[in-house]
Amino acid sequence: MIRLLAALVLLLTACTGASGEPPGTTGAITFVDGLDTSAGEQVTRLVARWNDAHPLEPVTFKEMAQSTDVHRAQLMARSQDLAGADDPRYDGQCYDVMNLDSVWTAAFAGSGYLEPLPADAFGADRMLPQAVESARRDEHSLWAVPWRVDAGLLYYRKDVLEQEGEAPPRTWAELERLASELGPAHGLAGYVGQFAEYEGVTVNALEAVWAHGGDPLRPDGPGAKQGVDVLARGFAEGWIPREALDFREEESRVAFQSGRALFMRNWPYVQPRLAGPDSDVAGRWGVTRLPGPSALGGWNLAVSRCSANQETARAFIRFLTGADTQRALFDAAGWAPSLEALYRDEVPALLAEAVRAARSRPTSAHYDELTSVMRQRFRLALQNPNAVDSLLDGLADEVRRVGGGR
Repeated sequence: MIRLLAALVLLLTACTGASGEPPGTTGAITFVDGLDTSAGEQVTRLVARWNDAHPLEPVTFKEMAQSTDVHRAQLMARSQDLAGADDPRYDGQCYDVMNLDSVWTAAFAGSGYLEPLPADAFGADRMLPQAVESARRDEHSLWAVPWRVDAGLLYYRKDVLEQEGEAPPRTWAELERLASELGPAHGLAGYVGQFAEYEGVTVNALEAVWAHGGDPLRPDGPGAKQGVDVLARGFAEGWIPREALDFREEESRVAFQSGRALFMRNWPYVQPRLAGPDSDVAGRWGVTRLPGPSALGGWNLAVSRCSANQETARAFIRFLTGADTQRALFDAAGWAPSLEALYRDEVPALLAEAVRAARSRPTSAHYDELTSVMRQRFRLALQNPNAVDSLLDGLADEVRRVGGGR
């Protein structure tokens, strides 16, 4: 019995290396991210750079759907498939490193699909605290490592505002006035955002709610109703075009970049494209803070529990989250970094302010259900301005039922 216990102690001790990281082997891995829509396909280039330097540890880059909802569903289905090799659907392909939207991380961790990671091995103390919070397991470990951080910004036609002697709006009231008056006068849609039935409409609605002092977990409050009402009024009055009900990030970018919109809410990634040689608004656009806090966006890199080559998976994550890589991604693709030091010297003050002021969406292991009920009610409210009050009263009951947030 004593020998058996001693052997067990040795086995458990061997489960952690001297570095504090769990053991693992090296070899080929698969990295999964959304469709690489970055200017110049920067993710594809990074994977190629890694493979050139690590021929014995090649990374296969698998692109998922551009839609974040489909991306999440694909990752969750594969994680469920690989929960046990005896599953008849198991084909042996593990997604070793998965890029997860920050609001998905809790659900994937709660389902047992992620390998915990030591925080000190990834420099978590050097990253933006609000980004780390979305990926933290406890004081000493993470479920994932923050890679890209996002904050929404307001893009505007600088040439039009200058011609009219107007400054960029700082409140929703100013934005509504300019969008409704100057848009039609110049043959432009007043404002475009992301209102299709996916996570984007949740984000856009929450930002309007926060700007009016509302709480997304109390959607029956006056601030929440005022925030949703201003968007619903925009659709009813026409300064937000009806076609924007089908807009995601890329559709709204194309509308603005082709010279069809006065204002646009979008993420920083659009800036290299707006300034590019094929942009109809190059040199004629500006960017400022949203009229209220942005939703904190971001993507976290996680190691799947099914990974057989976790040492390579962890090394690849360190490569992607290193200062040089994050700097290059910001310069070429406009992706805001997770490393705090880069905000002191290299990220423009406007974006740094927006990121630091951004608010997290409700954190919950049931976030998928929570956002599903929010987006359905928000979408109905945007198309039925006279029913905003009753729809948000009903949403409050559903939010309490789901028990979202903390």
